[in-house]
Amino acid sequence: MVLLLAAAEVRAQPIDPKLETTRALLELCGAEPGSPPYGARLIYCEGFIAGTGLLYEKLVDAGAIKPWACAPSAPSAEQIRTAFVTWAKANPRYLDEPPVDGFWRAMAATWPCPEQPAKAGSTRKKS
Repeated sequence: MVLLLAAAEVRAQPIDPKLETTRALLELCGAEPGSPPYGARLIYCEGFIAGTGLLYEKLVDAGAIKPWACAPSAPSAEQIRTAFVTWAKANPRYLDEPPVDGFWRAMAATWPCPEQPAKAGSTRKKS
């Protein structure tokens, strides 16, 4: 019965975030347990993580972009959320950027990709 009431409480607290900045994403993902509406904010944050992560994965797989975040194994949504919140709090100068930019800055800083060696013939000789 308590679980049903808690679930109903989450549904009863709609949020309408204006997700235009990294700051707004931090407010969602950085919600503290017990803060209203914590459950809804967490669900929205994890939806953002899943959506942007799937798009990133498809773009990398298609060769449309080069990877910029390279975790050694697939991190959990909670690990990703915590990494983003920690990074965003430590880097306030990026909080007014679009949320997807701030999010991927955080992921690249947390799980940087190894530098790729330059391909033979790809550098120009200076004249």
